[in-house]
Amino acid sequence: MAAEVVKEASGLTDPIDQDDLRNPDSLPTTDDPTGTCPRCGRVAHFTNVGSLALRENDRGTALERVTALQCQGCKLGTAVIEVKRPDSARYDHKRQGILWWPTPNALIELSEVPNDLASAFEEGARCVSVQAPHAAVAMFRNALAHIVRDKGSDAARKKSTLNEAIKQMVADKTLYDAFDTWATRVRTVGNAGAHQESWEEIPIEQAQELQDLTGQLIDFLYIQPARFARMMPPTKRPKA
Repeated sequence: MAAEVVKEASGLTDPIDQDDLRNPDSLPTTDDPTGTCPRCGRVAHFTNVGSLALRENDRGTALERVTALQCQGCKLGTAVIEVKRPDSARYDHKRQGILWWPTPNALIELSEVPNDLASAFEEGARCVSVQAPHAAVAMFRNALAHIVRDKGSDAARKKSTLNEAIKQMVADKTLYDAFDTWATRVRTVGNAGAHQESWEEIPIEQAQELQDLTGQLIDFLYIQPARFARMMPPTKRPKA
């Protein structure tokens, strides 16, 4: 039944093909239970706590299911929606993950970040979580544009293109030297995602890398300065 919860200890979970390639840098699934934890960010092995079939075919095979995986590092749980692979055989039990909760790498504090920037980054992170790399990198490029608009000089904000605005910020020495390399990377990959007709396909791993890079930019430019500003200064002892 679709409402039946299948426990790993019962032996009823789908078998894992040992010939499958393992990718520890990917997100965890039933078939590949070793990967990056969406909560603690570390590469860990996951325990399959149980699965719930969401949709079945006429033979009782789950076409869609939600699986609870527990990180053996932080001991917290992650939910992954898995679907039967479109290229798999009729009786093949292998499935691929299409959605993870919590949204991977999005659990960063964004209260100190401008709303437009935070919204763009969070939308890009959601696109990564549903395996939509082209939409994801386009949103990370959008996040970069919000950074330029917020941190750039008047001259930079008046530029007609993002590329020219970045060059102006470099000339203004508004930001640290490496910003040019980082920003150009986000911009070019984002352009490739937005104009897929002119570029090769963006793999999900590249979108994940761009998410990490954009997140580090946000952390360096907004989160860390705000944290530093909140730090309490040392207090001098009263004179005797």
